[in-house]
Amino acid sequence: MEKLFKEYSGWLSDNRDFYEHLKGHDSALYFRLQPVYDVLYHLYEEYKTHMNDATEDIEKIFQVGLEYLNMQFFTCLIYLNKTFEKNFHAFLEYDKVINYSLFVEDLKYELVEKSIKYDNQELEKLSGFLDDIIENKKPIPDNLNLYVDGKIHKIIEADDYHFTGIIDIFVEIGDALGISFDEDLDYIIGDE
Repeated sequence: MEKLFKEYSGWLSDNRDFYEHLKGHDSALYFRLQPVYDVLYHLYEEYKTHMNDATEDIEKIFQVGLEYLNMQFFTCLIYLNKTFEKNFHAFLEYDKVINYSLFVEDLKYELVEKSIKYDNQELEKLSGFLDDIIENKKPIPDNLNLYVDGKIHKIIEADDYHFTGIIDIFVEIGDALGISFDEDLDYIIGDE
């Protein structure tokens, strides 16, 4: 656990300002990342002086959460630094599209993990469509949320499938820990 906490401390130091900027601008990405970020921060504060009290479950939560945040932040920062040339406000204009793109990646992972049948080619097209908007800074369609939702329902073959991603799991963990989040997080993939 000590190694994880040290890694987290370094990660937090490197990424806190970016997270606070997202928060200060009410970014869709802030609301996406908040449950995982807040749970890890809570666990870090609770156990940093009593690491020996941490259970295997706590360690697993921390490890999964840190890996997830690391990848999500890495992707966001690549977009910010490369695509938007470090222009945070230009980046924010596309935060909802980036949010959808991250959601699609989470969905792909979940579908493979759970062996759910889906149309991989169509999911790749959707992913490419979102990436094209971001990379080429194309105008964002007004009905993007409806378009993405409709495509996902057609892509997944299971009628009764309900996507439960890492963020949903961390919302539940946060509830169990008594953490209250800033907003109702039912709209993590986008509320337009």
